Amino acid sequence: MTSSFWNTWVTNSGAIFDMNLLFREFHQQVSIPHPTNIKKICEGRLAQVVNQSVERIHFHGMDVEMANLTVEQPGFKVLKVEMTHGLKVDRASNGKLEDLNVNKSSILGAPCDYYVPKNDKRDMFDSIELDHKPYLVAVTCLIESPMKLFVYNQNCSKILFGSEDTEHVKNVVRFEANLAWSDLLHVLPTNNKPHFDWRITDWNNIMNENPLF
Repeated sequence: MTSSFWNTWVTNSGAIFDMNLLFREFHQQVSIPHPTNIKKICEGRLAQVVNQSVERIHFHGMDVEMANLTVEQPGFKVLKVEMTHGLKVDRASNGKLEDLNVNKSSILGAPCDYYVPKNDKRDMFDSIELDHKPYLVAVTCLIESPMKLFVYNQNCSKILFGSEDTEHVKNVVRFEANLAWSDLLHVLPTNNKPHFDWRITDWNNIMNENPLF
């Protein structure tokens, strides 16, 4: 269960709009398929798993298709929000856990772990740079949608996995983005909010929530 602040923030910051876009883009790029765009939508580890799965399907002469393109998903519920400080969405950029000190805290009801290099040589003024985005925000959502992927056999005469009907399916999707402290203030329902660089980091827990290390 996430706090009321974070439920409001996800809506009013424009994150829901961006997440809807990513959810739709994921389905479209997998069905094309477009491995490079999947790498832009998903964190590196998840992108590798998805692309390898799609390659195996095509290697065996089968095909992936998408049904029921939907711009805005009818069900979008925030299950939890978690935060870390000092790490990146791209797991390959986070180095080794043994090189970091970790302190646990929370921000406005969301748990937050602070990671600091043991031999920290960063300048104190680094934090005022405009591109300094130390907060890694992870939002896990339950998404209900008629949009789905399914697998055809070699001559597209039979659906082997999934379906193309309009029945809704539920997916648990984890989105993450690196944010500046000022981005956390976008809780009021005003216009012209900046778009954050959200990435999908897990889908129905196939990555076991995609550990940071």
